[in-house]
Amino acid sequence: MSTFDRRRIQAPESSSAPAYQQENDAGPSRAPTAPGDISDHPVLKTGLINQANGSAYIESGSVKIACSVYGPRPKAPPFTPRGSLNLELKFAPFASHPRRAPMRDTEPAALSALLTQLILPSLHLHLLPKSSVDVFLMVLESDDVSDLLGAAHTVATAAIADAGIAMSGLGVGTVVRGQEGEAEEGGKGAPASSVTLGVLPALNKVTNVWMTGVQDIDAVCDMIDQGVVSAKATHTVLAQALLEGAEQRGL
Repeated sequence: MSTFDRRRIQAPESSSAPAYQQENDAGPSRAPTAPGDISDHPVLKTGLINQANGSAYIESGSVKIACSVYGPRPKAPPFTPRGSLNLELKFAPFASHPRRAPMRDTEPAALSALLTQLILPSLHLHLLPKSSVDVFLMVLESDDVSDLLGAAHTVATAAIADAGIAMSGLGVGTVVRGQEGEAEEGGKGAPASSVTLGVLPALNKVTNVWMTGVQDIDAVCDMIDQGVVSAKATHTVLAQALLEGAEQRGL
């Protein structure tokens, strides 16, 4: 008896990077190249999932994520004066190497909680009583948690905006990496650090900070400042992708 699981879509044996059109032709939005860029600018497109109220797809470095948003839709009693955000992130079995075993992964729950903290400050849930907004992210490829969080924040914001849900501004996720610390006498140097930021560039606000590794406070402040600057370029890509998606649907 074959052990083939018909409920799962099997990954292809091989794949290749997509070929995009030239810059002067219409195509997926890319951020403009500028000196001092901290991370690779993403490729972003909205409106790819017809059944959802809003959707978006992002490719940023080695991270690929598809996001769909449903709502706002009625929520079961009891009555709540504010809407609620339900966010769920999942990994495709082929998202990383080695392949992930289904139903044994505890990482998505922690990442979903972090993403919720990044996105909540930008949403106007007080305008959606008795309602819920459901956000589903499917990670198709990823090799680093920090890069994943930054890209997931950006693509979730794009999908939420594509659904027409009110926000204070377009939230952008960005990652800044620090250098390894100097080795102490008789010991090892501090591991390389990274700071993941949730930024509202239009309002010049930071919604959340998540840091890994060890770094002194002055270096962390510099990394945050660099992240805010980098987020402005990604914000341009996000806004342009939303405009292109609206034009293609005749809105």
